Amino acid sequence: MENPGPKIITYLFGNHALPITDTLIMSWIVVIIIIIAARLATRNLKMIPGTVQNIAEFLVKIIEDQIEPMLPGEGRKFLPFIATIFIYVGVSNLIGILPGVPSPTGDLNTTLGLALIVFLVSHYHGMQEVGVWGYIKSMGQPVIFLFPLNVVGELAKPISHSFRLFGNVVGGGIIIGLVYQAVPGLVPVPLHAWFDLFVGAIQALIFGMIAIAYISVAKS
Repeated sequence: MENPGPKIITYLFGNHALPITDTLIMSWIVVIIIIIAARLATRNLKMIPGTVQNIAEFLVKIIEDQIEPMLPGEGRKFLPFIATIFIYVGVSNLIGILPGVPSPTGDLNTTLGLALIVFLVSHYHGMQEVGVWGYIKSMGQPVIFLFPLNVVGELAKPISHSFRLFGNVVGGGIIIGLVYQAVPGLVPVPLHAWFDLFVGAIQALIFGMIAIAYISVAKS
């Protein structure tokens, strides 16, 4: 069984300090796929939508409906950010169904990067709500002695956020690999498809929901 993690394909400009990994390549492929799909879905919008436009509107509505209960009245405001995360994570998870294609979310660098973006955005909006000093003081609630614990708790959020997605993707890949070794043939194929399609979509939803929750808590 191959070791999980990014594999170096080549080096940028021949500089060994600038490796190009399979994760980086697949991440850009995912971005290109999303851009092309978004362009196809929005290039010819109509009052009576066709199939592609219907699917796009349905997806946008689902995501907005997840945001609104936790951020009342701000569903539209945070829709572009949350939808981008959800779609990117979802496509990154689902692309792993192709044989020999690594999922970008199977690399901790990817999931940690996404979690850090959520971390920065949530704290930025929290500071916008009450000001920088007011936000810092809120870390000392309900008593000032909890300030260090609250800070540590906030710093732990991107770590747990990233490891949750990374662990599920890599763990599922390891399980599928063991099944392939134990029962070679057709048995693992539907299991592989089920994991990449169903579990991949669920993990994207969970990652997005946690992002919404972090922003909501920071703004409260």
